[in-house]
Formats: sequence, structure tokens, C-alpha cells
Amino acid sequence: MATRRRLVLSAAPPALSPGGYVARAYADHVTPATAQADLASSFEGGAWSIALSWRAARAVRALDGDPARFVDAAALLVPTTEGAQAMTMGAPGDPVEGVLWRADAERPLRIAAEGWGTVERQPAPPQWTATARWKDGFWYVTFRLVGWPALDRFRRVAVAVWQGAARERAGLKSVTAQWIRLS
Repeated sequence: MATRRRLVLSAAPPALSPGGYVARAYADHVTPATAQADLASSFEGGAWSIALSWRAARAVRALDGDPARFVDAAALLVPTTEGAQAMTMGAPGDPVEGVLWRADAERPLRIAAEGWGTVERQPAPPQWTATARWKDGFWYVTFRLVGWPALDRFRRVAVAVWQGAARERAGLKSVTAQWIRLS
């Protein structure tokens, strides 16, 4: 069975960012750089295939040594408990897990969090892949995920997209507000 959806994305609320700086400096960041994305998923032979696509007028694939430059990226977040929330990236005792693709990396990263500001990154399992291409103003990223117990159990994801050209990074991103149920 497959899931196909057009997703409405919103700007992640800067007020949720820890430390105070982002909340003050980017309080006016209320319009998402990516207002919508398309998601297609299927589960076959023990493997998830989840494809995302979104408009990106310009692809940003490298930092080129410039600290004011940010790359395009996308992530899938998955609950690990019934109470885990997508918008807050989980909470203590209700963690989330995820997979992160960055335009400047060959391999995806596995992420885990128990709330804003707690994200930990590590190499993704070798059987997880992310293939991407930018064409005619759109990014197309396909994740192939084998052996992810939380995704197998809950069959829900949240999506985050960062547009480097819009200077999005860390908590400045476009996100789905709720979990998306996969078939």
C-alpha cells in the first residue's frame, strides 16, 4: 500500500528555540520558506521508501567556507512513544527519532531528540540511504529505510525542510505541524 499527500508546511515557531537568541532575533520568522511539499511512501519487503519533493528556486549544495551560507536539507521525524509530539521534537520521556538528509553530505544522519535543543546526530545505519536531485526548481529526495522499529510500529512521520537560500538552519525551518500517518 502507498501513501501520497500534499503537505502544508509552516514556519517552525522561533519562540520554541532554546537559549533566547533565536526567539528574539527571528521573532518575525512566521512565513515558511517552503509552504508545501509532496510526500509519497510505500513499505515493501521490510523497507520503507519515502519520497519528498518541494520547490527550491535555487539549490544550495555547499557551504564553500562561508559561515553565512546554509545548505538545503530535509528530515523525517518519527515518534518513539504514543505521547511524542512532532512540533516540539519530542519531550523528556517522549523522544523522537529521525533521519536527516543534507545537500552537502553523501550519507544521511540518524537523529534523536527529547525536545527543542536536544538533537543528537550519528551516522545512519548502512542500510539507510537518501538519494537526491534538484531539477527545474524542485528538490526530489528519496529515503530508503530498512530496519527502523519506531517507523514500523507507529507508521507516522513529520517533515522538516530547510532552504539554504532563505538562510534556514537549525530551528529555522518549514515543518508539518502534526504527524502524517503512512499506510
